[in-house]
Amino acid sequence: MDAATAERIRKQIAWESAREGPVPGFPALTPIPGARYTSAEFFALEREHLWRKSWLLAAREEDFAGPGAYVRFERAGAPILIVRGEDSRLRAFYNTCQHRGAPVVRDACGVAKRLRCQYHSWTYDLEGRLVGVPDRRDFANLDESARGLRPVRCESWDGFVFVNEDPQAPPLRAWLGPIARDFAALECGQLRKLAVRTKRVPCNWKVAADAFMEVYHINTIHPRSVSQTLDYRGGVMALFPNGHTRMVTPKFPQAIAARGETRSDLPRVLGANDLIRDTNVAYGIFPNFITPLDTVGFPVITFWPEDVRTTEIVWEWFAPEGQRESDPFWSAMLPGFDSVMDEDFMNLAPMQKSLESPGLRSIPLSYQERRIYHFHEEIDRVIGREKIPAELRVEALLEKFVES
Repeated sequence: MDAATAERIRKQIAWESAREGPVPGFPALTPIPGARYTSAEFFALEREHLWRKSWLLAAREEDFAGPGAYVRFERAGAPILIVRGEDSRLRAFYNTCQHRGAPVVRDACGVAKRLRCQYHSWTYDLEGRLVGVPDRRDFANLDESARGLRPVRCESWDGFVFVNEDPQAPPLRAWLGPIARDFAALECGQLRKLAVRTKRVPCNWKVAADAFMEVYHINTIHPRSVSQTLDYRGGVMALFPNGHTRMVTPKFPQAIAARGETRSDLPRVLGANDLIRDTNVAYGIFPNFITPLDTVGFPVITFWPEDVRTTEIVWEWFAPEGQRESDPFWSAMLPGFDSVMDEDFMNLAPMQKSLESPGLRSIPLSYQERRIYHFHEEIDRVIGREKIPAELRVEALLEKFVES
């Protein structure tokens, strides 16, 4: 993030903190239909259109140490394989042999010189070409060149590896837009994965994702944790193209002082500026990637639907190279963050039950919750509004508030 943007955000924080009434010109947001979180029909539309047409975080560059290193990715539904080729390039394919559909790798990750089907030993090279067919004589008119593994779009950004099943999708960096610009100074490719946590929660994935797009709840849900650090009334939201967002929430001065940023034992993320020190700068990358930045390192939180009412939430911590989960600083930091996550999880299952009952038919959102509304607008755009039943659509209201 450049200095001019950081200064503009500081001025917005002061304005938000001082205002005493609604924001002039901002529309009243139409309530979100509750059935978007419970409808099997809407969930099927998401499966077909949203998850197969979006750039999804699948791995990190560091997961692929050399040629033949591979990682399986199946969180979005389709069986996908990402592998580093002999030319060092990362490629993705459907993990599906072009003979009878068996997988060509079974382990979650590993290293292979060749990708060999586990059923009849059809064999592919690291670029996905079919290079071996047992009993080739028995296949009349087999065109090996047309039977390579089916490719999937795969691109990297700052060490994060994304896949997209849509061959017509825009390039990853172009799709990220202002997000990539803001992150440039952080050099996230130099960070390393420190720790991973997962939690399976009985709620729709959007119930979970919505909870991380606003700070209106912190005094109620986090009275002895986050609310002691963040002043939610000064929160500044930015809505970006393609459903992406940024939320900057100021820290109380005493919280900044308590961290002791001048301590020599604290890890340091290269390029983390004073705004990241003095506030909580959180980004949302559509559809399911949330990251609250910090000067010492930060988590990436992702939300993966298992079914219409079950979500697996993953949070992966990234820190400067050489840091270890067992280090004294992280031994204190990580359990504290896990406790905050548990506080957030507390309401998710009961909320899902309410949405499935006659108790809540629609959700009225405030100005502070506009990231959620922007997120739902983008879901409809990606699916195609014409494909969505009228009673499940979200009215498009925020286009003129989107920053480029």
